[in-house]
Amino acid sequence: MTKNKMILFSIAFALTLTASCRSAEASAVGINEAIELTLTNNSGLRSLRQETIKAFAFQIQADGTLLPSLSANAYLDRQKESTTNDEERNDNKGARATLEQVIYSGGKNSAIRNQSKQVKNIAEMIIANGENNTVGELYARFYNVLLQRERIKAEESAVNTSQQHLKEVEKMRQLGLANSLEVIRAGQLLATNTANLSTAKGLYESAHISLMNYMGIPPEGRREVTGELSVPEAVGTRQASLEVAREKRADLKRLEEQLEYQKNQILIEKSGTRPKITFGASAGYLNPYLKDDRGDDTWRAELSVTVPIFDRNTARGNAIKAGAVLEQDKIALEQKELDVKSEVETAWAEIESTLQHLKASEKALELAKESLRLAEVGFREGVTPQLDLLNAQTSLTSARLDHARSQYNHLLTIVALKVTEGTVIEWTGERR
Repeated sequence: MTKNKMILFSIAFALTLTASCRSAEASAVGINEAIELTLTNNSGLRSLRQETIKAFAFQIQADGTLLPSLSANAYLDRQKESTTNDEERNDNKGARATLEQVIYSGGKNSAIRNQSKQVKNIAEMIIANGENNTVGELYARFYNVLLQRERIKAEESAVNTSQQHLKEVEKMRQLGLANSLEVIRAGQLLATNTANLSTAKGLYESAHISLMNYMGIPPEGRREVTGELSVPEAVGTRQASLEVAREKRADLKRLEEQLEYQKNQILIEKSGTRPKITFGASAGYLNPYLKDDRGDDTWRAELSVTVPIFDRNTARGNAIKAGAVLEQDKIALEQKELDVKSEVETAWAEIESTLQHLKASEKALELAKESLRLAEVGFREGVTPQLDLLNAQTSLTSARLDHARSQYNHLLTIVALKVTEGTVIEWTGERR
């Protein structure tokens, strides 16, 4: 019976361990979830999304130009007067409701309503541009965590190799095949690699905390990161990227909307020189009415036309300033189009450069591995000096770090291209 219990306990423990491993794996965050968390939690984006609230408020005000204004007021006036004979108290009471509707505002109200659509579009473009840039920054931080993790792996491998070499040299000294200087050298390299490993772990922690903070995850809820520094191919051409950027870049579209907004602003300023037609009506109750000791209802209806004659050039000056702002917006749009083209060209140039460096680092890594293998064989056979072996070990670690750094740099150039195109959120890349 005891044996059966032990078997059942072992099975239960194994299942629990498996479930724990699966839970730990599920808690790791990949690039897909990292993007979703960032788009939801990032404080900068949450603040930017308030632009839609501002745009909605502007729309409410713009739609209100179609509606009349309505107000109501009431008053009670008590007045005591002294005379030679006796004292008198006069009471005045009244209430009034007033309605006013602008029939024609010189084009101002219709221009404001048109602006409400542009304000909404501008707000959406501001948010889209913020999301594009934020996800680009997320990729950089996410890949930096993976880079620092690769650095830890390289330094751990160096420590393990150094430990093994130190053990071998100590045995060789006992056999008279190595001297104390060689043991000291092996110990020094081990100490250096151990310190480098400690530094790598510190850099990883810093990068990890920075990523979690960017995603809006508090320190107590930190999660591990899953992914590899695998490099996808950058498909496409400069011209194709430029066409995509012209179509997708939210900051470019925002400037286009800004032009239309400013054109309507000019109409608003010019409306100050045009007639204004207003209809007004009011109804109320007065006591006393017509200074009689009685109360009665009152009403009034009025259609007024206001024609500006001379406003000391205020409207004209405002229209001129609005026109100047329009020209500035046109220049800004032209410059942005030029900037986009330059950014695409620069991104592709950097992709080509980092790709060449990545290929060179891959070749250097292969040669470093082979060099260490030959140095280890030669040292054991007594034909390779220890210094050459130690140099080969150090060179392999450097080659691994350089290769990881080259992968990271090349990935960032691809991310920069996607940010320039305005397609980084839709980009697959590591999102497989």
